[in-house]
Amino acid sequence: MDSETTNERPGGGRAYRSRLEPFVEFIREQRQQRRTWQEIATLLRTEKGCAITFQGLHQFYRRYLKRQARPHWESEAATPQPATVNPSASITQTTTTETDNPFTFNTV
Repeated sequence: MDSETTNERPGGGRAYRSRLEPFVEFIREQRQQRRTWQEIATLLRTEKGCAITFQGLHQFYRRYLKRQARPHWESEAATPQPATVNPSASITQTTTTETDNPFTFNTV
């Protein structure tokens, strides 16, 4: 039974954070200057001291943009919610009676 206990992962710990997250603005600026992924990876290695391949850089940035497009539950809770509709102020439905009907039907 020891083999079962060694396969279990301990819970807790810090959440994973990519080492490229601090450089997102730098990457965005370089892409706006029409730099290739290879050039940006070289700049990150030489100027910022972050060794990364251009494939890894491209995959990170693609995932980053995809995550930014989706709403996140924590950021939704921080935004103010619109005022709710008061159910008593709803529009009342009027019904028509026979006298309100302008059409008359002749039965033969």
